[in-house]
Amino acid sequence: MKIASLNPYNLTFKSNNCDDYSSMGDDLYGAKLRSVLRNHIYPQLLFEEENTMPDYAHSIEDVYIPNMENIGSGSYRGASLFRNSKCLDLLVNSDISTVIDLAGFDKLKHACEDKNLKYYRYYVPLDYWMNPIFADDKDLLDKKESELYTKSLNKKEFLSQLENYKFDVTSKRKLFIDEFADFVDVVNSGPFYIGCDLGEFRTPNVLALNSYFNPKWNGDKMEPTTEFVRECIKNMYKNLTDEDKKRLGIDSDYDKKLREKLGVKKGGN
Repeated sequence: MKIASLNPYNLTFKSNNCDDYSSMGDDLYGAKLRSVLRNHIYPQLLFEEENTMPDYAHSIEDVYIPNMENIGSGSYRGASLFRNSKCLDLLVNSDISTVIDLAGFDKLKHACEDKNLKYYRYYVPLDYWMNPIFADDKDLLDKKESELYTKSLNKKEFLSQLENYKFDVTSKRKLFIDEFADFVDVVNSGPFYIGCDLGEFRTPNVLALNSYFNPKWNGDKMEPTTEFVRECIKNMYKNLTDEDKKRLGIDSDYDKKLREKLGVKKGGN
């Protein structure tokens, strides 16, 4: 019996649904029930490092990996492979040479190095979507001004702190774009496997970000899993400078299509 038979597609989490078990409710009981189901449907092969890889497993599609999905252009997404580094051998067999790690597992980094796989860490922390690149500029400044008004500041101090805040916002946005552009370059360099921990939220949403802001991406176009992330993507577009767009390879034609897709008027909201 092939291990692929353990891959029940009707039970996996899909790209456009953050949780297929959402109908079980958001209360504590529903959360516990989803946790039990996950623990039972994930085969031990993924989690037990001492397990040997069956001789009939030749490609990454021959094993069950939570949330794994072929996303086109020879690339895959899914749960991190740090729990069983033997799965990395299957990436090589599937002509995948790069592993993109969104969670930053040192164990995965060392395993990739041992198997001569390129390891790229694009860390997505819990506050990833709190970066000012994803926030409305006016909302940010209004909030900061309201905060400063509560302090005993003279006009000069008020304006100085506001300017420092604007500089900090600009710096954080620039750093984000620099790191994201590097990530896009890795995505465009060839087939890869990308994952966070279980591949449920960070992975599909970062891939959605790539789908919107990477004109060279020829794989499947991913959409954000929540309206919150969709709004973040819209704000990111509005905050891009001409230099940012150039760095990401966004020309005037693609920019127009992107603006229309996001429902953003030229030069405004």
